[in-house]
Amino acid sequence: MSEGMKNSLVLMGCKHCGKSTQGKLLAQKLGLSFFDTDDEIVRLRGIDARTLYRTKGVAEFILAEEEACCEILKNNSENRIVIATGGGICDNPPALQALRECGTFVFLRLDINHSIERIMAKIEETSPGVFKGAPAYVMTENPQTLDDIQTILQKKYEERYQQYARLADVIVDIKNAPVEENFKTLLDALHIK
Repeated sequence: MSEGMKNSLVLMGCKHCGKSTQGKLLAQKLGLSFFDTDDEIVRLRGIDARTLYRTKGVAEFILAEEEACCEILKNNSENRIVIATGGGICDNPPALQALRECGTFVFLRLDINHSIERIMAKIEETSPGVFKGAPAYVMTENPQTLDDIQTILQKKYEERYQQYARLADVIVDIKNAPVEENFKTLLDALHIK
């Protein structure tokens, strides 16, 4: 693997923390290519990550996510790139191991309550106990109410935040603020002018 690839940036964090948005801006600022592992799953499998997880199960999803990471790295072995990962990459050791070879792990840490609010805003209870827009990993726990979903998310995110903090080379505290403000915070944390 080239020195360029080893200096790549891997953005991590929970759903809706801004990995793709900030990643695209970062890639543009640095003149690098941007990749999103969820988009790569769609390209490789012809199915989006959420549907894959829901219909094929967690093991198949983890395999697809690892394949997506390896494919991005293989196709860009000579280049420094920016990668946005899926919200649950912290639960995928093989994918993490592949990514670890290529660069710096950056945890975009949005306040847990803001993360949960952003997800809850997209969930709709279509009939009692039936939900649209809820993450697949939440639905595996069979929630009966929106409060159940919120409780599941709180527990899951507390675990994930600890995992991401342990994995991260750089932790960036993202605010519930305009994209530009968070981008400036990210650039400062990475010492990019």
